[in-house]
Amino acid sequence: MRHLNRFLIVNEFDTPLVLNVEPEGAFFPLASGAEVTVIDEARIHPVTIKFGRLEGGDPVVSIWPGDGECRVEKDGVDVLDLLQE
Repeated sequence: MRHLNRFLIVNEFDTPLVLNVEPEGAFFPLASGAEVTVIDEARIHPVTIKFGRLEGGDPVVSIWPGDGECRVEKDGVDVLDLLQE
């Protein structure tokens, strides 16, 4: 049985927040005040969210999929597609 998890990540910092979408290792800058939706269809193990800092000190949120499909969307578009534009 799959479980659907859906939540928002909202950047309330005054500066951009870096999203690291794994396992691709894709870095996506999230502007101040912007938000993304994380949609996770897990069987047993849900998505893992890790908070940290890059080497330069900038905050980073890493999104690791669990055992199901995970999408990160901004305004309804997958952020991995936005990075390719």
